[in-house]
Amino acid sequence: MAKALVTQERVFEVAQALTDQGTAPTILNVQEGIGGGSYTTVKRYLDQWREAAPKQRQPVELPEPAVARLMSLGREFWGLLDEQAGQQVEALRAATREEVAAIQTQLDQAEQAIGRLEAEREQAESHAAAQEQALREAVAAQAAQTERMAAAEAKAGELAARVEDLKGELERAHARQTAEREATTAARAEAQAAAVEAARLQGELAALKKPRSSA
Repeated sequence: MAKALVTQERVFEVAQALTDQGTAPTILNVQEGIGGGSYTTVKRYLDQWREAAPKQRQPVELPEPAVARLMSLGREFWGLLDEQAGQQVEALRAATREEVAAIQTQLDQAEQAIGRLEAEREQAESHAAAQEQALREAVAAQAAQTERMAAAEAKAGELAARVEDLKGELERAHARQTAEREATTAARAEAQAAAVEAARLQGELAALKKPRSSA
């Protein structure tokens, strides 16, 4: 699912709408109104909106224990104000300031931790996307390799069949050559025999032509 686009204009619009409804705009309900968004980004734009509209600026969001503690300190402050006004009141104010400063420090640290977590999440998502892309490329490469192997096997089969055909042609040619040599040898032997027979016949003919001596 695509992330909601967080812009300054959108944060200002949602914050103003919440204020018009009588609801204090907080990071969480502004995120809900937008439909998501980075905690740190929404906070940055919401702080800008509060600075631009000081009359509508809301108190800093504090955890319930901190609120309870501040209320307790307030009650102690007013109790002491009725009993003593001087150094105890100033000490209580200092303690309250320290308490608020400590709480603000905790909030700052929490926001920094949230920012780091969001950065880590985005990095993990980017890494996962890169791995997914690498996997798709590997699958595509494997498919291409399989196709090349299939083509090579088919070609090898064709070459093997061609080799068998050539072997058959070679054997037939060899057989023809052997038959031709045998025929040539037989013809040569027959010719030699015919020559011998012709020579014999010529000798007999010559003998017959000689005149016989008188008795």
